Amino acid sequence: MPILKSTLTRLSPTKLYGGPVKLHKEIILGSRMADGPNPFEEDLSDVMSPLAKDASQEKNPFFEGEDEETAATESLNRSPQTGVATAPKKNGGEKPGGLKSSLRKAWGKSKVKARSPNEEKSEEKKSFFRLPSPLSDPDVIWKSQEKKQRRRESEELASPVKISNGPEKKGPVDLESKTKMSFLKRNKVKAEPLPEQQRDAVPKVKEPLSVLEINNLIQERDLVAADGHIIELEEECDRVKQQSPEGANTSKDSGRKEKDVALLYAALESELRKIVVESLRQALPAVHLEQMVQTIEEEEKADKAWAGRGGASRGGGRPRELRRKWREAVKGSVAERLSGERGGGSIHQCLRKLKEQTVSDLISVRKNLIPAYPKDYEVFNVYVKSYHEGLASCLSELGREELEIQELYHFLQWCHNDYFREVMGHEELTTHIRKQQLGPLLPMETVKTLEADCVSMVKSQITKNMDQELSTEQGKWKQGSGTFHSELANRVIQLLTEHVERSAAATEELGSQVALCCLCSLADFLQSFQMCVQGFYEQWYENRGRGDWVIPQTIALVNVCHAFRDYIERLAQKVPGEGEERKGRATVSLDKVSRGGNKLLTENLFDELKPNFAKLLKKKWLQSSESFECITTSLKQHFNQLRKIQNQPYQELVNAVHKHVVIEYLGAVLQVRIICNSTAMRGQVAGRLTDEGAKLKELFENLNSTATWLDPAIHHLAEIVRLNDATSVQMEVGALVDSYPDVRKDHISAMLNVRGDINQVNRQNILETLQDFDSNDSGPAPSRDRALFAEIATMPEMRCISLDMRHFSGCPAGCFSMFRRRNAHTS
Repeated sequence: MPILKSTLTRLSPTKLYGGPVKLHKEIILGSRMADGPNPFEEDLSDVMSPLAKDASQEKNPFFEGEDEETAATESLNRSPQTGVATAPKKNGGEKPGGLKSSLRKAWGKSKVKARSPNEEKSEEKKSFFRLPSPLSDPDVIWKSQEKKQRRRESEELASPVKISNGPEKKGPVDLESKTKMSFLKRNKVKAEPLPEQQRDAVPKVKEPLSVLEINNLIQERDLVAADGHIIELEEECDRVKQQSPEGANTSKDSGRKEKDVALLYAALESELRKIVVESLRQALPAVHLEQMVQTIEEEEKADKAWAGRGGASRGGGRPRELRRKWREAVKGSVAERLSGERGGGSIHQCLRKLKEQTVSDLISVRKNLIPAYPKDYEVFNVYVKSYHEGLASCLSELGREELEIQELYHFLQWCHNDYFREVMGHEELTTHIRKQQLGPLLPMETVKTLEADCVSMVKSQITKNMDQELSTEQGKWKQGSGTFHSELANRVIQLLTEHVERSAAATEELGSQVALCCLCSLADFLQSFQMCVQGFYEQWYENRGRGDWVIPQTIALVNVCHAFRDYIERLAQKVPGEGEERKGRATVSLDKVSRGGNKLLTENLFDELKPNFAKLLKKKWLQSSESFECITTSLKQHFNQLRKIQNQPYQELVNAVHKHVVIEYLGAVLQVRIICNSTAMRGQVAGRLTDEGAKLKELFENLNSTATWLDPAIHHLAEIVRLNDATSVQMEVGALVDSYPDVRKDHISAMLNVRGDINQVNRQNILETLQDFDSNDSGPAPSRDRALFAEIATMPEMRCISLDMRHFSGCPAGCFSMFRRRNAHTS
């Protein structure tokens, strides 16, 4: 059976392996055919003849009349197997004219040698939508859809067309005309139109774009369209891999396309990062953020589809995870933004800039960016976490720098308190931030290292500063400034308090560590202070009575001890348990200084009072109260200065002076400087003792002494002298012993000697009463603070000598009279 073949050859300069692509067009002719010469040979010779007519003399094939259209339709309606014409689809009849004339006219159109530029352009536009002719190749109809899906390369040029039965013509005009040559135009086919539902069901095929065109879409931020083309190109590469035999190398064209996909995704992700960065710096058009969000969602759909096709089992490839990369882009943009605030300047300025930048950016995110994202993106929390982590990174770098102690305090306080109060607790942000999801700004190891450095720096600095303060104070002692006040305690306490408060403002744990460090350092300092003060006291004892500056300076030192004692108590409360040992060591040093100062002041006072106490309980004392009045006057004068001592040290001092005065007074009574030889004299002595005891009580009450337990002592001795009968005396001795358990027999015996009228029997009975009190007393011995008579020395007891009066029968009265006169003279 004769077959007409027309071969159109298309050469592509970009196809490296396939060679020319031949499009075969065949027409199976019917069984009945007119005898005679072959009309196709004649026509072909005409087409290839260089003497063919000019194209201007021929009719334009795209404007053929109805006859030509009918002939083409008839050839389409003829059965390809039997050659018998089928019923026409339109107008129901056949027009005259055979297949031969139709083919002649069709081939005649191809003899056009030249066309005008407008005609060429018109033909080029129409050829894109032209259906392939069934005369060329029946398979082309089914392959057309596949060929349209093949991606055009950005660098492809128009391919030359080759006709198999004639010589190849060169030149752009011939190539273009032969590429567009077709026997039938789609818009000229008289086919029955499809129903409306079928026309709608036919999918519209998108024309593939080149890599350069897709990249241009990315640069223009038409991200959704660009992403769609990238996904198609990626799927095309996957199909090529799946269709290639296992183990076989893919073509270079496929490898280049994979590289194109990678480059396009890199460009797409880069543009997404730019949008994220710009969204913080300035107000972006809403369309940019919308394009970014839609692109992320399309990629997530592609990831799910890839996983559904079993892509994970094949390994490698797809999941782009653009939402995760978006979060990373947010984190990177935030880190870059915060790093710009870590410029020069102090740590205070740097932290202030970081705070202001973070607050302003988060407010902008809440107002401007949240509406542009879907709710499931949790965009505000993503930005909050990114800023939290970005600040943590900046602060870790700052923590590695060499910071001074004040800068370190400010840094730790900002990290632990100011950040959560002023940044995360900002009035416009706090209700939107999930603080429980945010961890600490600094790792625990970094915090421990910084706190250890802080404690070490505190110890070194306060030790140096306290030593300097003590040296300054010693210089004032040597100069003898004579002031009643010292700033040593205030300066040292202020120095320590600053460290304790600044550290506690950062964290409670750091505050406890610094408080313990300050307590230990203060205990060491007070030991040095006590040794220096001890040297000052020794200097005063060596030069006793010289220099009026001693009393004021001693008072100042006692006040310093009181101030330190109170501060040590407060420090110890901050570190319970651990600070007890250091507190005890510091208190011992202060006690030594305080006791030494009180002793010095008391001895200085009694150096002046001692001559007046020596005049008490003598005959002149009964006649004049001058010596006692000198004692009270001196006490009042000294206490005008001693009242400048702070409360607790003053109370200790006045109680000590009160006790010492009572002891000196009782000692004068128990020295038996006077013996009463009559009832009247006993009454006079008892009255003076009672009066002066009341005056001392009133004096020390005015001086705010709390040692009231000392007041009854003088009154008891006065009653022992005043009472007449031995039984009453015995009862008063019992009252004295009950008030002062440290009374001894020699004290009672001395008082009985002052009376001068107690015989030996009564004396023995009274002293036995004292022994009964001692045996019946099962309580503990009085403390040293409550001991009174134990510190009073008495005269040695005089033993009675047994004399035989017969030896003194001649002059007994004269001998005793001489004894009395001598005794009175010595008094």
